[in-house]
Amino acid sequence: MHDRLDTVAEAAAADHAHGGRAAHSSGNASGWSPEERLSFALTAGRLGSWELDLKSRQLLTTDIYKANWGRSPAEDFSYDTLLVSIHPDDRQRHEQAVAAAVASGGPLDIDYRSVWPDGSVHWLRVRGRAVYDQGGTPTRMAGISLDITDQKRVEESLREQTRTLEILNRTGAELAGDLDLERIVQAVTDAGTELSGAQFGSFFYNVLDDKGEHYTLYTISGAPREAFSRFPMPRNTAVFEPTFRGTGIVRSDDIREDPRYGHMAPHFGQPKGHLPVVSYLAVPVISRSGEVLGGLFFGHEKPGVFTEQSEKIVAGIAAQAAIAIDNANLFRASQTELTERRRIERQQNLLLAELNHRVKNTLAIVQSIATQTLRHADTAEAFRAGFESRLMALAEAHNLLTDSNWGGASLKDIIERVLVPYAAPDDERYVLPDEDVRVGPKAAVSLVMAFHELATNAAKYGALSNDTGSLRVEWKEITESDPPRLFMKWQESGGPEVGQPRRQGFGSRLIRGLAQESSGEVRLDFARSGLTCTIDIPLYGEH
Repeated sequence: MHDRLDTVAEAAAADHAHGGRAAHSSGNASGWSPEERLSFALTAGRLGSWELDLKSRQLLTTDIYKANWGRSPAEDFSYDTLLVSIHPDDRQRHEQAVAAAVASGGPLDIDYRSVWPDGSVHWLRVRGRAVYDQGGTPTRMAGISLDITDQKRVEESLREQTRTLEILNRTGAELAGDLDLERIVQAVTDAGTELSGAQFGSFFYNVLDDKGEHYTLYTISGAPREAFSRFPMPRNTAVFEPTFRGTGIVRSDDIREDPRYGHMAPHFGQPKGHLPVVSYLAVPVISRSGEVLGGLFFGHEKPGVFTEQSEKIVAGIAAQAAIAIDNANLFRASQTELTERRRIERQQNLLLAELNHRVKNTLAIVQSIATQTLRHADTAEAFRAGFESRLMALAEAHNLLTDSNWGGASLKDIIERVLVPYAAPDDERYVLPDEDVRVGPKAAVSLVMAFHELATNAAKYGALSNDTGSLRVEWKEITESDPPRLFMKWQESGGPEVGQPRRQGFGSRLIRGLAQESSGEVRLDFARSGLTCTIDIPLYGEH
């Protein structure tokens, strides 16, 4: 194509070099002169012919040449008009190409855009050569022009399709190979913004957290995140509803003219300071199950930006996004399920070990209770009564801890349950502090057993054995120490006169054993006015 144009251009220049005159030869078989033959070739090829006087800048053109610039045959078309009609971005390049061709004696070969009187932009391919006098001075330049607008549009379409395919392939590869939700939605938003020609794009999508609750996140492209962060999430207004409900695509050349736009308080349209949106395109992203996963939103400050083709492309991206998000959600769910399963397995193993430990401890306690009760019982009936009461106290401790899943127990609850049999309807036999303290499982079991022995002793020999005695229990949580400790005082008064026991019974042994087991201290003071027991133990012992 270039060779033929150059040949015609050279022929046109040669014809102009001879003043456009060609001799008619009756011996020509075709009956056409060279001038007529050239004219026919130019007309058949839709080629415009031109000649420029380099000194006077007078431009001579054919009708086809004028047509290539959007002019009628009757219109004047000067060289100044030509320069003004060249696209501003190409004007300097045209001047440089003409100057280079004149200076070098080489061909003029350039493509540039022209702006027609109606404002439309067209492409011209211009070929020509300079004509020199006998002294080598350039006098004229002549050549041809061809309207290549259709060709350029085809080339541009091919480039655009190639670019679109490259972006789609790249995005498809990213989506197929990624299970990270944030990277997926960012890739989708970037691709949709680039392919639609939007100034900016956003993707608002729904997320299900570990608690099963839905919340909305968003990603943006073509604008800083701060442009969106100061505004609330889009509401389900008339404009947004088709997208968030998944009922269809919304494409508008000017969203401000949409009858659904601008009716909702408090903004009645775009919030103040929002990115300018005139052209508007919104596409729902719908899961294979039919669930609306979110929506892609694109905007441009100019009207009429989004075409039917861009709508179809973005719809295709939205379909790919839905599959990728489904896969990411499935992967996340499987990972959550796997993590939960491992957590349950670890908890089961821990519970089995804990159960084994507790069973061994409980058996040891029962064995000790049986041995000590038998050693200090005078009769079988006394052994049975003492053994059963202590087993019931141990069972009560386990009941308290079972209620809290062995997470500890309330100290006030422990003492109140132990003292329930000794409470009088109209007479407060014991006084407890208002504040409560929570103790660990090991301390809870030991304290229940200790309080049971103290209460049993008080009921037999101390303040709870008559109608005038009373009991006061005080405690204090010492959190400043490491580990935190519990200081407690059991004080009896008003009962029979107390004396120092001649031998140490099982109750005293058990209470003092509490100190040894928990790295604490227990003191029993058998004052004449009543027994006082002080206990200082770690608040949370291992169990």
